[in-house]
Amino acid sequence: MLSRLQKVDKDTNDLIEMVKDYLFSVGVRTSKERAWDIFQAIHQLPYKFLVERNNEIKYQGQGQHITHKHGNQLLTIKNIGKFELKGVSVKKDKAKKASIKFTPSKEIKRLVEESIKVIE
Repeated sequence: MLSRLQKVDKDTNDLIEMVKDYLFSVGVRTSKERAWDIFQAIHQLPYKFLVERNNEIKYQGQGQHITHKHGNQLLTIKNIGKFELKGVSVKKDKAKKASIKFTPSKEIKRLVEESIKVIE
C-alpha cells in the first residue's frame, strides 16, 4: 500500500532519507515513499508478531516481570532488544488492558551512553 508521502517534519524526512540510503547500500533502489512504507512495516513486525501469538493474556499484577512461563508474551531479538506483552491495570477505574513494553539491547544502551555527553 504505497501512499503519497507528504511529511513536513524535517526529522522524519531525514530518517526516510537514511532508510532510502541504507536500502540503496544493500542493492535496493526505491523511492522515498516506498522506503517509508518499508521502514514502517519492519518497525511494526515485532508488535504484530506478539499480537498474533496472543489473543488473550492473564493479568500478571503490577510490578511483575514476564518470565519464561509467559513465553508467548516475550520476544527477545539479539542486538535490538526485548518486547514484553503485559496485562496492566489503569489506576483510575482498575480496568485491565494489554500493553507492550520495549527495552533496548545492551548494545544500543551502550551506544547511547558512550556517544552522548550529558551536561548540566
